[in-house]
This record gives sequence, structure tokens and C-alpha cells, in this order.
Amino acid sequence: MQAGQRVGGFAIDRLLGTGGSGEVYGVRDLEHGRPIALKLLPRATLVRRPDLVQPFQREYHRLQMLRHPRIVEVYHYGSDPHGLYYTMELVDGPDLRAARPLPWRQACFVLRDIALSLAIVHSRGLVHRDVGAGNVRLGRDGRAKLLDFGASVSIGVPCDIVGTPPFTPPEAFAYEPLDARADLFGLGALGYYLLTGVHAYPASSLSGLLPLWE
Repeated sequence: MQAGQRVGGFAIDRLLGTGGSGEVYGVRDLEHGRPIALKLLPRATLVRRPDLVQPFQREYHRLQMLRHPRIVEVYHYGSDPHGLYYTMELVDGPDLRAARPLPWRQACFVLRDIALSLAIVHSRGLVHRDVGAGNVRLGRDGRAKLLDFGASVSIGVPCDIVGTPPFTPPEAFAYEPLDARADLFGLGALGYYLLTGVHAYPASSLSGLLPLWE
């Protein structure tokens, strides 16, 4: 979408990122005049992949349930001719792919923030499954927030394998029950990446992880 176009009561400012479950834009709330973020599941994608509707709705409702200072806050869910969307706070700093490597003290502060957010996630019986550098963003105050709950599942045996390869635990490939330890693997892999600037298991695909673990 182009700058100036409207989705519901929000005017598009810029594209922030794209992924398997939608497009994220920086927008202006026309009612309140504040900058926020908007995640859109485009109409063309809905026609092609109607199976994405339920996961998109589930992601929004889970984020509503997981209100915490270190987890991105969601506001409004809606639909218009452009597709389904929900709005959330705009975290205005870089994600950790752009921020690394970090000095060890700052890396510890970031990892503490994500550990706090994961404690809430796990207390609700959920596993995030994608604690990667692209899903953690820094605010202007330097504090980290966990984003993108599109891959999250209830604790137990998942029906699929998803995640950013360098942060995906071995148990995911065996279809073993996933619990908090799966996210702690991702957190450890994130710590390695933040301190060194490289991945411990630098696979570009999930299948590419298997030979690296041998």
C-alpha cells in the first residue's frame, strides 16, 4: 500500500515489514492523531489463503491476553476493503538484527526484558516459538519488546514446524511436546547472536539445521 492510503480510520505512512502472516505499516490514527502500527492481512491473501484468517484473529486475541510492558500492546481489530487488520503500539527503534552485536551489559538488559515477557507467555500456557532477532524491537528508551505472535501455540505437541531457523530448537523437528524450554533455546541462541554478531547455527532454512546439529 502507498503512503496516504487509508485502512479503516488509519492513514498509511510507511511499510515497516512483511511476513507470512501479513504486512506491518506505520500509520496515523486519524481520530487521535497519534502514530501507531497496523498489521494487515491483505484481501488478495485472504482470497488465496482463507486458512490464515483464524491464526490472524488468534494472534490478536493472544496479544490482548498478554498485556505486559515488554510485549507489544494491541488496540483495535477490524476489517475494510483492503483486508483484515489490527493496530498496535509503534515501537520506534530497530529490531535486534540491526542492533547487534551489543556490549555485554546491554545484551544482558535486552535478554532480561525478553525473559520477563516469556515468563508471562509461559504462565498463560503458550509457547512463542519464534524468539528471533527480527521479533524483538528496541524502543527509544533502549528497552526491548517481544513482537509477532503468529507462530505461538499452546504448550503441547504442535501440528507444524515454524520459526526462524537459527532460533528453532531440536525438539520441534521430532514433534515432541513443546514447553517453555523451546523458547529458552531461542533466548540462548539470541544471546549468542547479540554478543557475537553471528549465529551459533547459521542455517538459512529449517532443513539446513539438521547437518549443523550433527
